[in-house]
Amino acid sequence: MGIPDEVDDLSQRQHGLVLVAQARAAGMTRSAVRHAVASHRFEQITARVLRVPGAPRSDHQRVLAAVLDASPRAFACGPTAAALWGVPGYRLPLIHVARPVGLTGRRSELAVLHEIARLGPRHVTAIHGIPCVRPEVVVLQLCGSTYPERAASALDNLWRRRLLSGRSLRWALDDLAASGRNGVCVLRELLDKRGDDYVPPASNLERRFATVLERAGEPAMRRQVDSGEDRWVGRVDFRDERCPLVVEVQSETFHLSLVDEEYDERRLADLRDAGFEVVEVTDEQVWYRPDEVVAAVRAAR
Repeated sequence: MGIPDEVDDLSQRQHGLVLVAQARAAGMTRSAVRHAVASHRFEQITARVLRVPGAPRSDHQRVLAAVLDASPRAFACGPTAAALWGVPGYRLPLIHVARPVGLTGRRSELAVLHEIARLGPRHVTAIHGIPCVRPEVVVLQLCGSTYPERAASALDNLWRRRLLSGRSLRWALDDLAASGRNGVCVLRELLDKRGDDYVPPASNLERRFATVLERAGEPAMRRQVDSGEDRWVGRVDFRDERCPLVVEVQSETFHLSLVDEEYDERRLADLRDAGFEVVEVTDEQVWYRPDEVVAAVRAAR
């Protein structure tokens, strides 16, 4: 029996990986799976995880292999999740994976395993096709496992990139604090110091945009504003004081990674659905073609 197309499709979505259980669900018998391994059509990573030979090896593949091996409901957490979200200073040599308490007793040779209570689907998302805790939970976990100063730096980085907000951090605290989770007190202190309307330090790009408007005689816009009336739909780079207009300055550093690009698409769609006119300008325009920036803002106004 050959490898079913469904298994090929799965491997392409899973960084070249397939669970034995997924192969069985697609119609392969145990003997067919063993034969595929013996004939080098699969490489056996663990008793549960198979790799398609020739699939590019990567850190993302290593992390996903560890998550799949831990259990079907496992996810990357802690410093590994911070690295997946692109927080500076975090890398992927040692993989941390969490799963619900009592789900299974299986061990892992691929990761440091954590069993966590009260983390459900609303606390988990997918980054690069890898199940991973949301940014708010990342910060909470770092608050409980590293120096407060380092956790604060991660918080500011994720806040500046609009991957979380004061409102979403309060939601995480309200949702998870009752379990006595490590890091709750530290995160409350960090958030109380900043407040829900905290604006992380401006980037050089944001300062340049504000200068471009000022030199053109255009009214200033508020920087880093939470938007949305009934629900938080995103923190925007700039918002007009008088009309429902927001401007997003897309920089290669902070917006063109896969993580930020996928997030921005969803966030900007939500802003437009909420009635905002969204103008997107690039860092190249802001630095080298400011007339185009001014024209775009004037037309939208």
